[in-house]
Amino acid sequence: MQYLWRLFFHFFSSNSRHGTHSPFVYSMADEVIYAKSKRTHVSNKQQLLLFDIAAYFEVDYVSSPLEIGNDKALIIENGMEDVEQLVTLQQQFRYLVIPDIYRDNRRKLLWESICRDSRFIVCIDLFYYGLVFYRKEQPKELFKLRFPYWR
Repeated sequence: MQYLWRLFFHFFSSNSRHGTHSPFVYSMADEVIYAKSKRTHVSNKQQLLLFDIAAYFEVDYVSSPLEIGNDKALIIENGMEDVEQLVTLQQQFRYLVIPDIYRDNRRKLLWESICRDSRFIVCIDLFYYGLVFYRKEQPKELFKLRFPYWR
């Protein structure tokens, strides 16, 4: 029940691309998140959006921190929840994906710790997962974007 409340609250407290004042995030929202997907073979909307974001940044998803590279995005699995470790990892990958940031209190606390920490520059909350980008040229910003259920 708490999960549904979080989903409801997120939907009504989040922004669309028009509430985004970062050119980097606005461009991604406009060209990927709120654009129609060209893929038809993926039925899960959360996975579909992740695939489209990966195509936009031209990266492959990996789940091992040993597969370092700017052409890779790391999906943070259970057990990789040390904030200090994530600070190092964010600089070794194009971006980090934290799945299920509202699933339970442990994941929610991890996401809140990341968002509060000044070493994580761009944090994008899409309810089903969070995206973390390390961008030296941008000040720290948090974005709560409405998940595109209609997509």
